[in-house]
Amino acid sequence: MNKFAFFTEKGARGLAKRTLSIMLLIFCVCCVRLCAEDTSPAEAQVMREKFVAESKKYVGSPYVLGAIGPDKFDCSGLVYHCSRESLKKQLPRTAKALYNYCRIVPDKDKEIGDLLFFKTNNTAPITHVGIYIGNNQFISAISDGPNTGVIISSLKQDYWKPKYVACGQFLPSGKQKGRSNDSDFEEEDFIDDEESSGSGSGSAGSNVSFKGSSFYNPEGEGLDVLAADASLFCDWSLISPNSFMFQWRGIDLHTNVRYTKWALEPGFGLGLRWNYGMGVFQMPLMFSATVNDYFRFYAGPVVTFGNARMMVTDEEVKASVFPGIIGVSLSTPALTIGKAKGQVVQDISYTVFNKPDNSALSFTNSVSAGLVLFTGIRVTLGVGSLFNK
Repeated sequence: MNKFAFFTEKGARGLAKRTLSIMLLIFCVCCVRLCAEDTSPAEAQVMREKFVAESKKYVGSPYVLGAIGPDKFDCSGLVYHCSRESLKKQLPRTAKALYNYCRIVPDKDKEIGDLLFFKTNNTAPITHVGIYIGNNQFISAISDGPNTGVIISSLKQDYWKPKYVACGQFLPSGKQKGRSNDSDFEEEDFIDDEESSGSGSGSAGSNVSFKGSSFYNPEGEGLDVLAADASLFCDWSLISPNSFMFQWRGIDLHTNVRYTKWALEPGFGLGLRWNYGMGVFQMPLMFSATVNDYFRFYAGPVVTFGNARMMVTDEEVKASVFPGIIGVSLSTPALTIGKAKGQVVQDISYTVFNKPDNSALSFTNSVSAGLVLFTGIRVTLGVGSLFNK
């Protein structure tokens, strides 16, 4: 290695280490902020009452498809506007996206400020959303019928009873232990078993959709159409050139920004990877497609620093730039706290290595060198929500 090459590689390594340190710091700050946004039931109740009070201001406003206020609305536009005005909180823009975003709760646990979801026709599982205001009543923007625009309706009405699907929460619970803030609720009055049987009572997005994530925002503008995430992984594998056993392979930090206006959300990401197993530092550049909150596919070139060697045998190999990496990311349902979502993530990734002369490795060596499992956590934020006042 000549002197110039030595200093070039040394500088690249230093830059990579500094970049990794900065990104780890940003990731930790996001996690601390996520954990710090804990809200007491009393504080949550105030937030809910502010949200409901804001929605009541617009009763009588006309319905206009795609409108988000301040003087006209569609159903999800009313929710979107009221949340931004009263809570400074950015929500998804469509009824379906709101349903995926919320934590679906049993009907007996509904509270004022929760969102109620309906299926009013056969075009989609969720077509309408309203804001629950207590006493089996909700506010929503209605497009047709004897009364249109922003009106107050009852869940006991014959029109709404069979169309009700589920109740979703995007705010923390305001209930004190052992108390209910809606004593007039009568579950048997309006639940339609057939419609609500698929909604479940677990976490948000219990019905898996393959048309966008909970950040999917087809009518968004500006920064509202971007979502960013950071993932911290521990890498491991089970296959070495001559054995089948657990082996630690290093650590990874992945960042990704994606465009949420399309159902198959395209994105671009950068990875910082200390590949302990192969003795190199790598920077994958990943083009991704996020199918929904649970599945992501990615692929792209990989820049490698250092001389790669096989585990156990210490045989010299060469990292490929392109083709570089291909993988799939599998995530658990999200925990929503404040503006962010946290998930446990399991990636299955294959990175290409060749012989020093660029010929292909044997199948066993190729799998041993390149097939790695990443287990870690991911924090996701809507970019537009960072700039809301």
